[in-house]
Amino acid sequence: MFELEFWIILFVACILLEIMTTGFFLLSIGIGSAAAAVANYMNFDPISQMLIFVVVTIICLIASRPLAKKLTQGSPKKKAAADRLLEKEGTVLEPIDAEHSGMVNISGEKWRAIADENISAGEKIIVKEIKGVRLKVCKK
Repeated sequence: MFELEFWIILFVACILLEIMTTGFFLLSIGIGSAAAAVANYMNFDPISQMLIFVVVTIICLIASRPLAKKLTQGSPKKKAAADRLLEKEGTVLEPIDAEHSGMVNISGEKWRAIADENISAGEKIIVKEIKGVRLKVCKK
């Protein structure tokens, strides 16, 4: 039913996918499949292999939760580097109207910006949100 190759392939696949995801979930499954591969090598019956797989996977999941929580605890709340610009003040370089984007200067960086209102060059603005690669701004 379960061959040694099956458990080894499952182990390798889980480890490779874990490298890409970092949630420790697939790592637990990988360790469980490695334990089942050892049980297969020792000629345990398929039901015992499956039980070993399930029990070891559950133990690893329970043991890894505090570690995963600790590692992700200090994660920044903001998702993109541009989010640092939210609520920042800047100056309009090119006029902005409801139909056309313009340019703004925020902390010495030039950004393409949109607005729901007309804003003339030289006016002060505040960044309200990020829409794709453009900043949505309003008058200060």
